Amino acid sequence: MSNLNIELINQIKLIADEKKIPQDSVADALKEAIVKAYVREMPETNIEVKIDIDNKTITCNKLLNVVEDYEDLNDYSEISVENAKKIDENLKVGDIYYEHIDLNKLSRPVVSHILQIFKNLISTQTNLGVYREWKDKVNTVIYAEVEKIDARSKFVLVNLGSTFGFMRSSDSIQGENLKPGKKYYFYIKEVIEQTKGWPIILSRAHTGLISYLLEQNVPEIADKIVEIKAIGRVAGEKTKVVVLSKKFGVDAVSAVLGEKSSRVKEVSKLINNEPIEVVSYDDDFSKYIVNICSPADIVGYKIYDETQNINYKTISIICYPDKLKLLIGKKGVNARIISQILKAEIDIKTVSDAAKEELVYEKVERKNFKEKRFISTYEKHKSNSKDFFDNFNNWNIDLSNKKTDKEENDK
Repeated sequence: MSNLNIELINQIKLIADEKKIPQDSVADALKEAIVKAYVREMPETNIEVKIDIDNKTITCNKLLNVVEDYEDLNDYSEISVENAKKIDENLKVGDIYYEHIDLNKLSRPVVSHILQIFKNLISTQTNLGVYREWKDKVNTVIYAEVEKIDARSKFVLVNLGSTFGFMRSSDSIQGENLKPGKKYYFYIKEVIEQTKGWPIILSRAHTGLISYLLEQNVPEIADKIVEIKAIGRVAGEKTKVVVLSKKFGVDAVSAVLGEKSSRVKEVSKLINNEPIEVVSYDDDFSKYIVNICSPADIVGYKIYDETQNINYKTISIICYPDKLKLLIGKKGVNARIISQILKAEIDIKTVSDAAKEELVYEKVERKNFKEKRFISTYEKHKSNSKDFFDNFNNWNIDLSNKKTDKEENDK
């Protein structure tokens, strides 16, 4: 048995164990590689390869058609019947003669090409196997160890146990320095059916990671008492979470924040201490946009190209000049987050700019925090007045002597 045969058989077993691919599949890849490499050198040749892993044999034959002798006989695919009978007297025209090929006698370029094709085929099989195993885990989160950080190419390789995940710089948290050997939470953003590269794409910038971490740290979210309605995020800068209580008497924002904001702080630690703001959802869009834009106070808004009362192409938000910077945020972070939550392009204007453009817009009503909570709760639960008034005293709000915004500011 040739040394090359033994080496290739051993490689089949090693690759099968390492890549978790059946040995027969690896053997098929090797057979295909030998045929392709040989035919590349001699295109008109017909090759047959048989691999017996148990007996550690690789048989390679060139198939020649037995023909009557003629002047332009093709030596790559034909053999004359006279020459064939010298080898085996039983051969006749129309038969196929199997000419043995000694792999050890192949030229170096052919052997190199065999190994290259084999490597590519194994990579293809490995990635397709990974795809089949991981495609149903898209949009889930995994706690895994960083294997390697490539500063030049700006990617992170993550050890997922049976394979590796790949995180691009665009999916990382800005300013975060991950350390090889340390574990982090990663969102499985995509699993690509491809033959090359790393098919599992990970992210630490995705809003899905925030949803998962909040669910792990806020029992009310896990128990469906509090619902996450929307998340806007500029990874490394800020996250804003919109929440809704599904149960009377449970304040969604307080539940998510936790005592002294302990729950949100715990989540923030896991994403490189990224600030997290939590605001309330409201079915009334006027109230909803006020909540989303907080802590910046707004005067009003105008919606353009409304479709199905859900998604808007463009929304103008109007504010006083002294609130403009706060509303836009450093590097436009707040504006980007508002845009993500509302699923719209945001155009922020001052009151004076709106006046110059003669823009007609919806004005919003501003209320103090307790009053907003009171009215929101009343509107949602007024059909069940007994439960509402049983809890009325807990609000302790005097609505009989409301002050205007100007009076509050003057004070």
